[in-house]
Amino acid sequence: MSLIVKDKSFYKLLFSITLPIAAQNLITFTVSMADSLMLGKVGEIALSAANLANQLFFILMIVTFGVTSASMVFASQYWGKGDVYSMKRIITIMLRVAFVVSLAASALALLMPETVMSWYSNDAEVIAAGADYLRIIGWVYPIYAVTNAMVCIFRSAHVVKISIVVYLVSLVVNIFFNWVFIFGNLGAPEMGVAGAALATAIARVAEFIILIIYLAFFEKTINYRISDFFVPVKDYVGAFIKTGAPVILNEAVWSIGTSMLSMIIGHISTEFVSANSIANVIWQCVWVIISGMGNATAVIIGNAVGIGEDKNLIKQKATSVILVAFCMGVAAAATLLIIRGPIINFYDVSPETKALAYELIVSYAAIIILQAMSVQYVVGIFRGGGDTKFAMLIDVAFLWLFSIPLGAYTGLVLKWAPPLVYLMLRCDELIKCTVGLFHMLGGKWIKDITVRAPKSAETEI
Repeated sequence: MSLIVKDKSFYKLLFSITLPIAAQNLITFTVSMADSLMLGKVGEIALSAANLANQLFFILMIVTFGVTSASMVFASQYWGKGDVYSMKRIITIMLRVAFVVSLAASALALLMPETVMSWYSNDAEVIAAGADYLRIIGWVYPIYAVTNAMVCIFRSAHVVKISIVVYLVSLVVNIFFNWVFIFGNLGAPEMGVAGAALATAIARVAEFIILIIYLAFFEKTINYRISDFFVPVKDYVGAFIKTGAPVILNEAVWSIGTSMLSMIIGHISTEFVSANSIANVIWQCVWVIISGMGNATAVIIGNAVGIGEDKNLIKQKATSVILVAFCMGVAAAATLLIIRGPIINFYDVSPETKALAYELIVSYAAIIILQAMSVQYVVGIFRGGGDTKFAMLIDVAFLWLFSIPLGAYTGLVLKWAPPLVYLMLRCDELIKCTVGLFHMLGGKWIKDITVRAPKSAETEI
């Protein structure tokens, strides 16, 4: 048997799911880029404050992604089996957990914003500006968590267009109100960083309204309704905890670890924070499609396991995905180096910050080839296949054992140049790819983790 899939329909399916998800990611990225560019016009304090204040949102976003990914492991396999009844119960668990987690994040943002900011910076101006940002944005964390989780879970059933609609409207709303409130246009007060937070909050409300309208009047594939949020789910909680908890824990611990990387950068210098913010925006330009393929891989592998497809065929699909990911990583690295100059020049920051961002992109380009493959292993192949514990192990252990200690030591003690420090902060990617390859070839990650629906369950379409 060939190591890779030769049937063109497999690649057609892969990219038919990848591209709409990538489009959603691109829209989300465009919002971040617009915020970054507009705040860059205000100054480096504003840019750094918003970037560091959003680290709390980043943790919420990643934990919500973990809850959703855990749910997609089940939902994709249930969809492969045609068991919509069980799929809807998993969605209910997902929404309840995401809502509770978001309330905790809101409490931190609203009750102790200065404390949160002090975790990431010792610059008094950055802390004060970031606290203003958190006091506004913290109110809409629950709305974001529910909307994002629901939009993402539709991917398990190959429903991806709604995400484009939701986030396209969000893009327009966010950019417009950024222009209004950051700079004080149309008679509005000039709010700077706080204006960016208000614009984002308005966009989150718009997203939620669209989702509610879609669920009430248009959603027919899964037929999930608001009333389903209140149905009993006790038959599924045990399995969800057993398989889903490692995914949620994975994303929670990983996001905290990644946030610690930002802490390290923040305590090296404000210029490093600003340069890294710019470099990260450029990185997102090419990351959107790679990330989208990770989610698409999870759906395809999960569906295949749910159907009961031959394990050798599933391994063949996984190997094909990694080969495609490597090629995409190389293309992404080249693109980063090509587009860095024009994008960096958009920013109204010091020449030193621009020069540092220009150098940082070289490190980003080296790492993205590894990231392109590691995200397929962790998010796509192992989670989609049901082996969430191993995915958690390689994603979290190497970050905490290698990246964080080496980054802190080389950056804060040895005072290495920022581009070299960044390489140390991302050195776990190489280890993940190496270990992930051997585990993938072994095939022990292919596990059917679904729970049979109760006999009393009515058939749902």
